[in-house]
Amino acid sequence: MLGFLATALLLTQSTKPQAGIKVPYEKYTLANGMKVILHVDKTLPVATINTWFYVGSKDEPERRSGFAHLFEHLMFMGTKRVPNGQFDSIMESAGGYNNASTSEDRTNYYSFGPSNLLPTLLWLDADRLEDLANEMSLKKVDLQRDVVKNERRQNTENTPYGKAFESINGLMYPKGHPYSTSVIGSHEDLTAATVDDVKNFFNTFYVPNNASLVVAGDFEPKSIKPLIEKMFGSLPRRDDPPRKIVLPFEYKSRKVTMVDDVASSKSLMIWHTPAYGKLGDFEMRTAASVLGDGPASLLYQKIVVEKGLATEISASNYSLYYQSAFVIDAKLAPGKNQQDLENAITGVLNDFASKGPTSGQLQRVAVKAEARIAKVLQSLDSKADAMNEYEFYFGNPDYFQRELDTYHALSPSQVVSTFKIVMAKGSLTLRIIPKSAEEKQNSRDEQPAIGPVAPFELPRPTASAGNVKFWYRPNVPLTEIKVLYKFGSENDPIGKEGLSAFTTELMSRGGNKLNSGMFADFLDQYGAEVSGMTGLKSSLFSLSVPSSGLGKVANSFASVLGSPTLDKSDFDQLKAEMIASIEEEDTDPSVVANKVSKIFFFGKESEFSRFATKKSVGSITLEDVKAMASKLASQKCELLVGSGTQFGAINPIIQTSLASVINGKLQSGSPVNSSQVNAFKARVVIVDRPKAVQTVIQVLFPGLRSGDEYHLPLNLASIVLGGSFTSRLNANLREEKGFTYGASARVSDDPLFGLVTLNTPVKTEVTGASIVEILKELKRIERKDITATETQKARKIFRTKIIESISTLSQLLDKVASQSIKGSDFYEIDKKLKVSEGIGESLLNDLAAKHFDTNRALWVLVGDKDEILKQLKGLGLPEPEIYKL
Repeated sequence: MLGFLATALLLTQSTKPQAGIKVPYEKYTLANGMKVILHVDKTLPVATINTWFYVGSKDEPERRSGFAHLFEHLMFMGTKRVPNGQFDSIMESAGGYNNASTSEDRTNYYSFGPSNLLPTLLWLDADRLEDLANEMSLKKVDLQRDVVKNERRQNTENTPYGKAFESINGLMYPKGHPYSTSVIGSHEDLTAATVDDVKNFFNTFYVPNNASLVVAGDFEPKSIKPLIEKMFGSLPRRDDPPRKIVLPFEYKSRKVTMVDDVASSKSLMIWHTPAYGKLGDFEMRTAASVLGDGPASLLYQKIVVEKGLATEISASNYSLYYQSAFVIDAKLAPGKNQQDLENAITGVLNDFASKGPTSGQLQRVAVKAEARIAKVLQSLDSKADAMNEYEFYFGNPDYFQRELDTYHALSPSQVVSTFKIVMAKGSLTLRIIPKSAEEKQNSRDEQPAIGPVAPFELPRPTASAGNVKFWYRPNVPLTEIKVLYKFGSENDPIGKEGLSAFTTELMSRGGNKLNSGMFADFLDQYGAEVSGMTGLKSSLFSLSVPSSGLGKVANSFASVLGSPTLDKSDFDQLKAEMIASIEEEDTDPSVVANKVSKIFFFGKESEFSRFATKKSVGSITLEDVKAMASKLASQKCELLVGSGTQFGAINPIIQTSLASVINGKLQSGSPVNSSQVNAFKARVVIVDRPKAVQTVIQVLFPGLRSGDEYHLPLNLASIVLGGSFTSRLNANLREEKGFTYGASARVSDDPLFGLVTLNTPVKTEVTGASIVEILKELKRIERKDITATETQKARKIFRTKIIESISTLSQLLDKVASQSIKGSDFYEIDKKLKVSEGIGESLLNDLAAKHFDTNRALWVLVGDKDEILKQLKGLGLPEPEIYKL
């Protein structure tokens, strides 16, 4: 609130002076609109000129905060006649000096020196008023821009409480109000200022008809007036500057806390008050003086002396053109509570509003005003500036006695009446609190020790009945049912790949002879969801329903399994959806990479490389689906149930509604045959996607089946390489190089085959560089450099992933089903967790070096072929093969 501080009047009270103050002056206006005020004072052989331009931060364009102040600096950057630096040199060489200041309302420039220098002072100011914009350059703007930024850093950012005072304008006024930005401005707005902005600002506001010139000191008017006319009168008049429209607004009380690098907390309490010189302004100046001007003030005596809540306190009324502000500034005493301080201040204000000032207190205000004005009158500089101030706000350069008379005329009732009106309005309470002092031992300096993990075992079923297993999870008002058939896509006829997936999906879309739309509407009434999915060796149907609705939908779920609707229109719709989905998959580079990887890893005829195609799905008939559904329904199944309702309430519904499902006729599944790849040579396969912005890189290695003794430690090794955010691959390719959004490695968890897969999509232009980094990480693995710390982290990540994988009832049942499909007991996982605790880095290094073998790696690269080929040169990889899916 720089301007408030700059224009504050420290007001006091007194008895009426014996003789009136009279400051002689002559005022006139030049033809171009410039006001001229002459004041002769021959006390000393000195003279001063003081120019107010009626432009301050209130006049700045939007997003150009700080511009008026920046321009103040630019006014000293030189003209054609007086190049940069000469303005000061000419003045100082004759014993003169100059300066300037900016507030919300105005910018003033003053020059002082021996009386013989007066003509030169006038010439210098007239010259820059004419020619400054013509000589403005970006170099000059940049120089002063940096100076102002440093001034901001010094006086606002690096000064105790500076940022708080600077924030007051924005907190007290709505956006767009002339006073809503600070005088110093923001770094962003200062940076944005251009040379054209400077020239436009100059031509708009730095015009004769927007200025008031005070010439004071030892001179003869008859000789100076012609010189003023010569120097300034010949400058052309310009358009009157535009002024912002000031709309009324209602201010609601608010409290804001700021943290600053200060020693003590401070409370600022601020109210809007009447504009400078308007009715109520002098009343509030008087109230401020009585309440908070000096050790005898009410606030100081009550808050500092009596209660000891503050070490400093003051009250001031900062008077401005559009609106003023009453500010209480209190610094909290050590060990005291800030809320207590603010409550005590409020108490003093309330007491003042009730009782008002005494006649003696008003007299003291007037006496202080007399003393202040007397000091102003002794200083030629200060007197000239005060005359300009009075002219701006009152249109009368000699307002000194009028101001004193105003103080003398005030009565206690006038002051308290205005004070009550102001206090009834909204206010700002701004707290500034210090950054926490450094503790000898900060409680956050030392990371807490991570204790031992809590014991964990997979939850056991709480009940079972035949092939129904039940898990109870209290306080979950939901029931999940999973029906598992060990019958999957391996049963799809050649040429009709996708039939099993098609069948389970169509089955799940209709039951009770309802088509998909009607069935979905029925389920929605109870918040239920039914779904089906197919894997190579399994089909899994799911029902999720709030427990309260289970009895209403269980029969319908049973009909999905035993007598699904299989509506013809639904069949046609699903076929169209699946074909569209396959078309979309063929444009997704990640999906393409997965398919091609399996084709080249297992061979095109392998059961693991059989995918649904547009042709195979197009050949599927409704009769095919009905036959497959009938075959599926005849299989024996497992029912997995989880609920927040006890088994005793759930089981009768299941036994009744799903009886036919529970009592399936045939034993499920086919024998597990190994498709393990034991011998594999390195290959590079490229799938061309012209002009692709990324290359999907997949690297495959022969691994170990889930039942293998060393599958678990190999899994841990893959976590080290790429199983977490801080894993080696991700740390390298993403965090260090920025080549990718993510890089991963995983080991398959399947009883039929073993597979290690690395995956990362990278920017096309760094395909080769990414491969280099992947090779670098694989070479590190070959050198067996996995550490004990990395091994410990991998064990903990593995444990967390297991626990996370059963977070919900649905996830728990899916995990049980997954283990069942593998032919493995669910609780084998518990054994794995215990085994993992004893696995060390030596075993991980041996397995990783053996299985992450670049001589047996399949590289599948999906991206722009030409770019990839160009970047593969010199990397030592096998000759690439081009493949079209």
